[in-house]
Amino acid sequence: MNELPLFGLGGNVLLVVILVLLFAEEAGAPLFFIAGDLLLAVGGIAIASGQLSPLVFIPAAFFAIVGGALVGWELFSRLGWDRLFSIARRLHAGGVLQRAAGLLHNAGWRAVFVSRLIPGLRIYTTQIAAVSGMPRRPFFIGLVAATVVYVAAFVGLGDAVGHPAIKLIDQGEGQAAVAIVGAVLIVALFVLLRARAQPALVRLQLDDWKGAFLRRPSLASLGLVPVAVGLDYSGHALVEAAHLPLFLDSIGTVLVAIIAGPWIGGIAGLITNLLSAGTIDPIAAPYCIISLALGFAAGLAAQRDWTRWFRGGLVLWGVCFLVASMLSTPLNLLTNHGNSGVGLGDSVFHSLVAAHVPTALAAFLGEAIVDLPDKLITVVAAVLLARAFGSSKPNGLTLRPCSRARTTGRGLQLRTTHGRRQ
Repeated sequence: MNELPLFGLGGNVLLVVILVLLFAEEAGAPLFFIAGDLLLAVGGIAIASGQLSPLVFIPAAFFAIVGGALVGWELFSRLGWDRLFSIARRLHAGGVLQRAAGLLHNAGWRAVFVSRLIPGLRIYTTQIAAVSGMPRRPFFIGLVAATVVYVAAFVGLGDAVGHPAIKLIDQGEGQAAVAIVGAVLIVALFVLLRARAQPALVRLQLDDWKGAFLRRPSLASLGLVPVAVGLDYSGHALVEAAHLPLFLDSIGTVLVAIIAGPWIGGIAGLITNLLSAGTIDPIAAPYCIISLALGFAAGLAAQRDWTRWFRGGLVLWGVCFLVASMLSTPLNLLTNHGNSGVGLGDSVFHSLVAAHVPTALAAFLGEAIVDLPDKLITVVAAVLLARAFGSSKPNGLTLRPCSRARTTGRGLQLRTTHGRRQ
């Protein structure tokens, strides 16, 4: 694939521009014309085109975001709430600042983690944490954890969108317009979903999941789908780069299934496979039904008492493993002569066939030897991320703005669950 310069910028220049803008936004510069998630997606597209190396861009973007946020924390800790809120009102951002304050009223690294992953609240989380006097350690832990997910999701999303767009451009100039229009529509849809997702994510409660099967997917919950696609692509890219005998292409699917229910999980898995088909994974199209079933089954299996998360996690692991291995086996036989597409599984399959084990059983065991550890890692990662979002609340943390986090003439009053003012 030829390197395609984006916006007329070479690889090194584009890298520097993205990193500078990411750092500036995190430090508090009001960059209304471009958001950090869009910058990361552009980086993912540049990776798909061969213009940037993922081994350079991903860690550089991570350190730019963390470094900018730490600088912003130091700056705003000296600014104070009154002056911060006065500036926010002039920039028509007072309401968003209030919502971030409501989420952070209990402090703690989980509050930082959750708030920095909610669309529109990421930068304000740093500002509120600074003026409220939050200690550096919990802020830094939440910042690093959220940045890992944030970078993986949106770079992966850019890579996912970039591959089919670049392929169309490579096929000829006549199809370049189609690729450009498609990319514009995808970006427009993402911006719409991103704006609609914010109020829904602020109100999320992960312990109220009755009737998940009947719950209709809302436009707001669809805003989680791009995050799932990005995480799925990032996991797949890690496997390809490190030559691991795994798939790791469903962490995002299982995560959003846990958070938003089976329908959103199924949609996320389906879209991931559709984007993969014909680009990075030519044989992905027939497996769309498996990704759809996996997301849906994970969403139903996740209806457990997460105070006993170990038992619930085991159930979720078992369901994901059985769905993936049992549905993949006949497809492997029909489309790939029984091979799973992973070296370890294929070697097991051929060894069993050579030992005169029935082909169907050999194909299942070849798939299962890969799916068993793969779905374990997938479920552990998804459950830990879901718990960090607030499914377990040892400090009384909820994802709803607290009415006690308010402004007065003396500034913002932040209270902990023990009733002490910070």
